[in-house]
Amino acid sequence: QRLRSLEDAGVLTWKTEGTNERAEYHLTEAGAELMDVVKGLGDWGQKWVDHDITADDVDPKLLVWNMHRRVNVDLLLPERVVVQLTFYGAYKGDFWLVLERPEPSVCMNNPGFDVDVFVTTDTIAIHKVWMGIESLAECLDDGRIESDGLTAHVDAFLRWLKLSDFAGVKPAGISA
Repeated sequence: QRLRSLEDAGVLTWKTEGTNERAEYHLTEAGAELMDVVKGLGDWGQKWVDHDITADDVDPKLLVWNMHRRVNVDLLLPERVVVQLTFYGAYKGDFWLVLERPEPSVCMNNPGFDVDVFVTTDTIAIHKVWMGIESLAECLDDGRIESDGLTAHVDAFLRWLKLSDFAGVKPAGISA
């Protein structure tokens, strides 16, 4: 309903692209002009909003969806790499990132491919890394995030994944 209202307001348009007739929303010219406003609000929120995150603050489906959208496709290997994300804690469940060119995908059900990289974490730890509040190295070192698989694939996955657009904004009150 929110997307429909943005479409009615001329911010988004619904387009079918490619040979598989997949449709998705795209920004209109008016929507593109709002990007600086949205980025500014996001930067402000990253800096000033409370970062004492609880499991209720994290939507794992949205988090994984956003993560898959921020994969650096230029760095992907020629072959497909499948990453299984297993969450424990308040939210328990699995997601699969199918990383291949030209476009990575995210699956909520096992896609049936061999898994190359296993990542096990709780939603809070991976969210804090995603938002740049904590480093991936910290979370790997203290065991809040665990990864397994061929070393080359694990290392590559960690390079492919770009953080949130807001991760570069240092939260107020957190020293570097």
